[in-house]
Amino acid sequence: MTDPLTGQTDLVRRLAGTLARASGWMKLVAVLAIVGGALYVLTIVGIVVAWIPIWLGVLLWQAADAASRAEADSDPVLLERALDRLRLLFTVYGVIALVGIILAALAFVLLLVGVVGGLGELARELQGT
Repeated sequence: MTDPLTGQTDLVRRLAGTLARASGWMKLVAVLAIVGGALYVLTIVGIVVAWIPIWLGVLLWQAADAASRAEADSDPVLLERALDRLRLLFTVYGVIALVGIILAALAFVLLLVGVVGGLGELARELQGT
């Protein structure tokens, strides 16, 4: 008969190990996001949105760190923390993507309205001459 606690420990170690093997890349992307956010601060518009990539970088770093520690300690709480940080990261990315799509669609509609309005004005001028 296997010990349930040992089974849980092995499961946590295996699941956390999957994330822990990616922790180096996760930390690299986190640093790049934080540096990118810091560079955004140097622009006028970037001052407003610079906190987003910095926050995402911090979340990713926390997820990578928690995953590595969860694997080393076979700690289910740390594994849950790593997964929760990734959940929040993907939620924020999803919201940003949706907002971007909506803004792009709105810009396209406004551009289309402007072009059609400009063509109508051009047609009126040509008819007047």
